[in-house]
Amino acid sequence: MIDQYKHKQLQIGLVSPQQIKAWAKKILPNGEVVGEVTRPSTFHYKTDKPEKDGLFCERIFGPIKSGICACGNSRASVAENEDERFCQKCGVEFVDSRIRRYQMGYIKLACPVTHVWYLKGLPSYIANLLDKPLKKLEGLVYGDFSFARPCAKKPTFLRLRGLFEDEISSCNHSISPFFSTPGFATFRNREIATGAGAIREQLADLDLRIIIENSLVEWKELEEEGYSGDEWEDRKRRIRKVFLIRRMQLAKHFIQTNVEPEWMVLCLLPVLPPELRPIVYRSGDKVVTSDINELYKRVIRRNNNLAYLLKRSELAPADLVMCQEKLVQEAVDTLLDSGSRGQPTRDGHNKVYKSLSDVIEGKEGRFRETLLGKRVDYSGRSVIVVGPSLSLHQCGLPLEIAIKLFQLFVIRDLITKRATSNVRIAKRKIWEKEPIVWEILQEVMQGHPVLLNRAPTLHRLGIQAFQPTLVEGRTICLHPLVCKGFNADFDGDQMAVHLPLSLEAQAEARLLMFSHMNLLSPAIGDPICVPTQDMLIGLYVLTIGNRRGICANRYRYNSCGNSPNKKVNYNNNNYYKYTKDKEPLFSSSYDALGAYRQKRIRLNSPLWLRWKLDQRIVGSREVPIEVQYESFGTYHEIYAHYLVVGNRKKEIRSIYIRTTLGHISFYREIEEAIQGFSRA
Repeated sequence: MIDQYKHKQLQIGLVSPQQIKAWAKKILPNGEVVGEVTRPSTFHYKTDKPEKDGLFCERIFGPIKSGICACGNSRASVAENEDERFCQKCGVEFVDSRIRRYQMGYIKLACPVTHVWYLKGLPSYIANLLDKPLKKLEGLVYGDFSFARPCAKKPTFLRLRGLFEDEISSCNHSISPFFSTPGFATFRNREIATGAGAIREQLADLDLRIIIENSLVEWKELEEEGYSGDEWEDRKRRIRKVFLIRRMQLAKHFIQTNVEPEWMVLCLLPVLPPELRPIVYRSGDKVVTSDINELYKRVIRRNNNLAYLLKRSELAPADLVMCQEKLVQEAVDTLLDSGSRGQPTRDGHNKVYKSLSDVIEGKEGRFRETLLGKRVDYSGRSVIVVGPSLSLHQCGLPLEIAIKLFQLFVIRDLITKRATSNVRIAKRKIWEKEPIVWEILQEVMQGHPVLLNRAPTLHRLGIQAFQPTLVEGRTICLHPLVCKGFNADFDGDQMAVHLPLSLEAQAEARLLMFSHMNLLSPAIGDPICVPTQDMLIGLYVLTIGNRRGICANRYRYNSCGNSPNKKVNYNNNNYYKYTKDKEPLFSSSYDALGAYRQKRIRLNSPLWLRWKLDQRIVGSREVPIEVQYESFGTYHEIYAHYLVVGNRKKEIRSIYIRTTLGHISFYREIEEAIQGFSRA
């Protein structure tokens, strides 16, 4: 369907019998109405042509070949005269054969049939609206007992009240011998109701607004009673309150959508278009048919038998009629949901029939596999690996995927810049991987975001936008901090990449879907881009250092070493003797990094790094551990984590902090990130 904003969408819901008939009804020029499928046959065994009024009838569903009727006559599909649109002999409309993909038919059921989705679903909508146990409703639908009608103005044969659970055989022994089939039908129509017809009558008599009012009054009464102290009674009251809320919501939904409750009981059964349930002929006279066709055949046969018993046979016993109604109900249940009554229905080869529910639901169903899970243009898929050099909003695309995604944009720019004269030459340049292709690809990718999606997409963060960069190899590179939103890790997970084409889609990706704009969980508001696993281990190793201060290893450097876990002998007399030569001094972080590359220091080796004059250190009242004076009058005040160097005038010349190369690297990364954020 298409809404007022011209958005194509699919809506599933209840429809009226009139709407079902309108989907399939055709009026021929001679006034004949077609659309009802009355025969279970498909193709004629000699001519291989569809049988008239069958499951593949060309009058109902359209011609097999475009513009050619069942007689073999051909005519243009567009005709000015209404009579010329149909073949005068066979009644087939001269239209395109693609109409068989959406033209529907219908089966007129001889008795009402409940829709199994609304009867046996969880929750059962029929049971909720009628406020009756599901088990009793199932017994009523399948003829286990009957429902007595209210007393009418006409004299009644038998006074019954409510539901009675007498066996069908005992009921027949006491009542049916006195009536022929027409007489028993009259008795049933006046006095009792059984099967889905009884459910339909009760649903038709409902006033949804009264249901909402009564349910609200009862809920308020239960709310005022409060807790009684009896656990069992309180639990029953709590379950009843939940049921009343659900019933009010259901009735309100029916009112808002203008849906009548009795539509949950079928009088007309829609027949799918034949192209959605095909019959395929293979070599060797092998025929492969959809299971839906076999289930439709079963429904039509049983429905025709019931119609014959009701209209033509006058001597058939009443229990046979009721049994046939039950068979029709079971056939429709099997068509809609094969496993609704326990064991699924099987064919002659012990293979389970695939019902409409099986075709629609699940990972391999019509929606998830065919409509949602199919491959689309401008998309690709590959394994993800970690990209530690990437920014949070970047992803690395392999050259092979990038050139496929942006091929049309590259061709456009090649022609615009006069690098090629036509599309064919541009494609050849791309195939030969000329250098100009990669230059233009870089320019095209510069301001064009891509979308990364990891199935299953369970929440909003399952698909995010990134700025692509070209990488070598055949894997997609991803920043490790964004993995939590995707619920992904780097053990072989795959991701799909999609390219937004329109300017609106690109703007939406930039403003709403970029990864650096989705830092908080939309469900609970907690940060979602937090380091985990390998990142935490790396940060720990990077900043482990020596946390025990200068007293841990500034004495007896040769014996204690740089290990923070080695035991220090505090009873040694030389413990308070400081030798600054064992821990090197560096004037800048670049010198420290150079020493690390030359393997002069380790990642967690203590060192002294010259630091900018900090007023917090200058004005600190901390007492130094040791003060050393040199011959030229300079002095060194040694504290637990920093060193102050002054001259003979008591002026502070420089400050050195005691740190490790890991802390320096970590600080530089944070500083660059903050500066980049400030510039942005």
